[in-house]
Amino acid sequence: MRSKNWREKIAFRAARLMCDASSLSYDAARQEAVRILGCGKLFPRQLPTRKEIREKLVLISKDQQTVMRRHLFEELLVAMRMLQAFRPQVDAEILTAEITPDTHYIIEIIDAPVEMIRAALPGTVEKMMKKLPQRDAQAPFQSDILPINFEGMFFLTLRVVEANESISPQSYVGIVELESEIERLAIQAENNVVQIDTTPKDRFVQFATLLWPLEEVMLSPTRHPEGDALYHSLQVFQLALNVRCYDEEFLLAALLHDVGKAIDPEDHVTAGLAALDRYVSERTAMLIDLHHQAHCYREGTLGMRARRRLEANPDFEDLLLLAECDKKGRQCGVAVPDVEQALEQIRGVSDAFPA
Repeated sequence: MRSKNWREKIAFRAARLMCDASSLSYDAARQEAVRILGCGKLFPRQLPTRKEIREKLVLISKDQQTVMRRHLFEELLVAMRMLQAFRPQVDAEILTAEITPDTHYIIEIIDAPVEMIRAALPGTVEKMMKKLPQRDAQAPFQSDILPINFEGMFFLTLRVVEANESISPQSYVGIVELESEIERLAIQAENNVVQIDTTPKDRFVQFATLLWPLEEVMLSPTRHPEGDALYHSLQVFQLALNVRCYDEEFLLAALLHDVGKAIDPEDHVTAGLAALDRYVSERTAMLIDLHHQAHCYREGTLGMRARRRLEANPDFEDLLLLAECDKKGRQCGVAVPDVEQALEQIRGVSDAFPA
């Protein structure tokens, strides 16, 4: 199944690249994702928009809060250093609040004339400012919100307030505090103390990231005439959905059983389970781990001791059913959902039949 639409894969990879390198702009991340994925020549309509990449960033940010916070602080620091003469500050809540790329983060300065601000900011930002209502060049802005475009991951805006507005110093942080916080987060990362908080919704970002590369894994034509591993996996998922539409763990095992083939073809089960660690339940991991033994059982090639252990498994029948779906999911030309549709169906099962 060679995808004719690269948008989703490119959007996910670009978002991941932006999370790994905060200096990457949307356009640069998109271009690099196209290069890494080997998409070849694509028309502009085949590429994801900034909005689509931002949507993936929002999902990923829930899974990488500490990383996202550091990237936000770095982007804020770049902007605030440009405005250093005006003593810029940001709300201290950013030190503890959830960080998302779709939130506007406001830099505040007190009483600054238009021309002085324009002189301090680069040309790209000045273009944004030209859209503002015309005012006396020497008069300060009064509680105006100014968009500033730094081609980064976050929406940054500038708010100029009157000098007589009451602002508590304890409620804001400046350049020095941000520099200190960035250094603390860097040390934390180096010491490997960052813990990823994975909620049920966050798992699907990891699943999509692991599934898309399977489209590039071509299977043995004698055993898998259907072609690539992604098409096979989606067929197995559809067959599993037909018989266990209420069983989220079984559906995930069917969809994800071969994700390791894009990581380590020599031992794809071990590689897949390592990549899925913490993202799937023990039962889903067990179904993936033993589905090859279930194949051997059905074919009569499994040793006696292994047969007895398998038969004693509480999920013995489901293991055989998964092996059956795996065996049947090798057809050419059958209709299957795409990755996002399959994951959305599993989300629906998760919501309808909570654990």
